[in-house]
Amino acid sequence: MDALISITGMLVCLFGLVRVIVAYSGTTRSAAPDPDRVKRIIESAPPIQAPLINDSLAPSPEGRRVRAQEAAPGKEDQKDHEAPC
Repeated sequence: MDALISITGMLVCLFGLVRVIVAYSGTTRSAAPDPDRVKRIIESAPPIQAPLINDSLAPSPEGRRVRAQEAAPGKEDQKDHEAPC
């Protein structure tokens, strides 16, 4: 009787292992990117405009400081709750 219970337990565990492997393979397959869809998305994306690229890249740390000073709000842009510079 003990042997029958042990064999049944092993078969149930084996069946569970097979089900887990099948379920895992199904989830990993569905999460893989579709190459055709990725290609369509890349081709349909608008091109990056050159001024946006050039404005985001400063040639040197000094150029970045100049851009930061230009972007700093002036007195006319200050809000009432901000302290004056």
